Amino acid sequence: MALRDPDKTRKNLLEIASCLFQQKGYNGTSLSDIINKAEVSKGALYHHFSNKQELLYAVVDELFKEQSKARWEPLAKANDPIEAMALSIEEISENASQDDMCNGCPIHNLLAELGATDDGLRVRIDGIFCSAQSSILNAIERAKELNQVSHTVDSKRVSTLIMCTLNGMPQMVTSCQNRDVFKEITSALSDYIRSFKIVD
Repeated sequence: MALRDPDKTRKNLLEIASCLFQQKGYNGTSLSDIINKAEVSKGALYHHFSNKQELLYAVVDELFKEQSKARWEPLAKANDPIEAMALSIEEISENASQDDMCNGCPIHNLLAELGATDDGLRVRIDGIFCSAQSSILNAIERAKELNQVSHTVDSKRVSTLIMCTLNGMPQMVTSCQNRDVFKEITSALSDYIRSFKIVD
């Protein structure tokens, strides 16, 4: 049954669109697919989004961006930023669904499909990645201030390497679809991050 609350309807449309884009790709998903899955009228969808591209941008801005913030922004208040970062990365494989394993990361899938032709999408995703890297870099700098990490650590280089590893991980996991490999990657990255902590 269709949802009557406009805010809930919008959120439901975003979540269903995100799921279908992940499963079928953006170009392989029609607005009719989304309308049917959401069990809403065409008018209800067009009340919130004027076209499919606007819906795509809203998925990125309202779902993916907020999910990334929820993962990385808490590092700014953690008593042990390095441990908080390592645990957050380990949670990626622990909380991944079977769809995540089989279909890959929705952000990376959209970027691979549309990044070369849709600057609006590319810029939005780049903004998410840059914000995440900034949170990681700031966490390392804060750990230095707390004397938990050596001041010789190059925060920019380390945060860049962490982001490159995180961004390459979905492709490897999708190709092998092996949760053990997923856990090995996140564990290895977490061990690398913990290696910067000063041991008393």
